[in-house]
Amino acid sequence: MKNAFLILSASLLMVCSCEKNIEKQINVENRKPDTLAVSEDPNQISEQENKDYCYMNVIGKDSMFLSYKITNGNVSGKLKYKNVEKDSNAGDITGKVAGDTLRVNYKFASEGSVSEREIYFLQDSGVLLEGIGDYADPSASKLVYSSPQAINYSKGQRLTPADCKMITEKLK
Repeated sequence: MKNAFLILSASLLMVCSCEKNIEKQINVENRKPDTLAVSEDPNQISEQENKDYCYMNVIGKDSMFLSYKITNGNVSGKLKYKNVEKDSNAGDITGKVAGDTLRVNYKFASEGSVSEREIYFLQDSGVLLEGIGDYADPSASKLVYSSPQAINYSKGQRLTPADCKMITEKLK
């Protein structure tokens, strides 16, 4: 008799708790969305206007600094590759954001001459991955990717968000 009472009590407790969980699920599903919640995709590049975005990468003694702003849908900023045993270069970027990709034209000075090349950066979990790919005509005055679909983002530099005051100093 004692066992039957325990089994019956346990069964009633389970039934009551299941009903409460079902009510909670229904209430959660029917609630209004939180208007303060941020639902940005971390793999999408924010297109917030007139905000400074700054990134950097340091590997050994080599470093890379990127700062840009979006104004009227257009990207403009500065980029610098500071290398110890290779040529360094610095210049301006202009371009657009397309979903998770920052597509820019990099006009830079290196070894006394001015060059231009296309660079893509892929947004991945808050960092920018530099795209590496073949250029269509290496002798052209402006280098553009021969096949944007074949760009490899795992071979390029990985830029992490950085303090814009520090990046501005590095870009001088």
